[in-house]
Amino acid sequence: MKFKHLTILSSLIAIVLGCGSKQEKKIEYTSEAYVGVNIINGKGGNSQNNMTILVKNGEIISIGESDTFQVPADSKIINCKGKWVIPGLIDMHAHVTVIPVDSNLVVIEKYDQEASLEALKTMLAFGITTTRNPAAPTEDAIELRNLIESGKAIGPTIFTTGFALNRTKAFFGPFAATVTEEEIREEVKHQVEQGVDFIKVYGSLKPEQIKIAIDEAHKHGKKVIRHLQNTTWTDAAKLGIHCITHAAPWNGEYLSEAARRNYRPTFIGRLHWLENVNYNDVPIQEMLSVMLENNVSVDPTLIAFHTKFWGNDQRYTQSKNLVLAPKLVTDIWNKTTFTSSWTPEDYSRAKEQWSKLLKLTKLMHDKGILITAGSDFPNPWVVPGISIHQELQLLSEAGISNQEIIKIATLNGAIALGIDDKTGSIEIGKQADLLFLNSNPLDNIENTQSIEFVLNDGKMFKPKELNKHITMYKRH
Repeated sequence: MKFKHLTILSSLIAIVLGCGSKQEKKIEYTSEAYVGVNIINGKGGNSQNNMTILVKNGEIISIGESDTFQVPADSKIINCKGKWVIPGLIDMHAHVTVIPVDSNLVVIEKYDQEASLEALKTMLAFGITTTRNPAAPTEDAIELRNLIESGKAIGPTIFTTGFALNRTKAFFGPFAATVTEEEIREEVKHQVEQGVDFIKVYGSLKPEQIKIAIDEAHKHGKKVIRHLQNTTWTDAAKLGIHCITHAAPWNGEYLSEAARRNYRPTFIGRLHWLENVNYNDVPIQEMLSVMLENNVSVDPTLIAFHTKFWGNDQRYTQSKNLVLAPKLVTDIWNKTTFTSSWTPEDYSRAKEQWSKLLKLTKLMHDKGILITAGSDFPNPWVVPGISIHQELQLLSEAGISNQEIIKIATLNGAIALGIDDKTGSIEIGKQADLLFLNSNPLDNIENTQSIEFVLNDGKMFKPKELNKHITMYKRH
């Protein structure tokens, strides 16, 4: 099994053409040898060059130097000389249950299965082999996850929450109104019974409500992830939160008393927060220490903020990448975004503060807090698949090394999901979730886009076979 809730898709692996290999007579191979590849194992170190990876039934069973490696006689040889391989990417924040909106731009609490499967296939084409779906209509989320794990549809392995627990059923997302202790506990129990992997609590909940949700989730062996605002990251870490999403806490408690009086927790208010926060002050330093002490991971979703701060820029609004997003999603973006009401001056303020947002991510990383990579699709202009690579470029812009960025996008995600014994790095005994590249991502992190093919649980997928639009990104 790939993961604990997955079933074996097939005991036979289809024989397909690999990089540089020629069509051979049909032979019933029992394993595949990827020969001559340069391995970046996802653990933060340098590459191992001219190596062979032997895969059988979706599992890495041997790794060794190609010059001395004894390839079994019944193994399919795939010549990968000059190629690079990293673990499959893990997008820790993708709302893959794509939800339509009505004529008033209010979400309809029933997902569009066709659009969702289209997005998942595109994500796989860009090397994402695992994803976390953080907030979705509960039954829909379970159905979509099960379609993938049963082999009835193609896409990354999904770990999912259900409805996000919130004080109100907000118009812009899948929320369950949970105010009282009874409501919170009943919603958590219902989602657990349905089979969710995590519980998500949302921004309007207060600390005492979050404490109840965490307590109930832990009773059922489930961890809690959190989009925070009313509750500080410091308090949430002390309460036992497992993961925090997004790049900054946006809470007035981290500002001076004078700045706090003028702060409003709106999108435009976040600019005021960035303009006035001091990362050297005690509140932020205490926050970082408490998060580290309590093993809280953070999914910054920098790309979801970059597309807001540059929401009037044609690099996003007229991007060639838009063809990769489901049409119902781009139709929504063309009607409204979270920053549609911003003026040119507002966008200028945002861009001036961008480096400060990057700085906080770098501070968390340098402190030793577990950073993961997430896109927050389908936030406006966040396109499935390509957006995780844009996230990696922004992590590079923050000053994090390419070795560490690859670890963030692979092993760190697996650690946060609790599946690092099965995936996230290239090691014997782990699943063959691998991304084969034409160029070295240690030289330039943009080279994670130079995709030759993807192995998902040992099955080979080529981008052009998954999505007709992907060919425009293929490097030669």
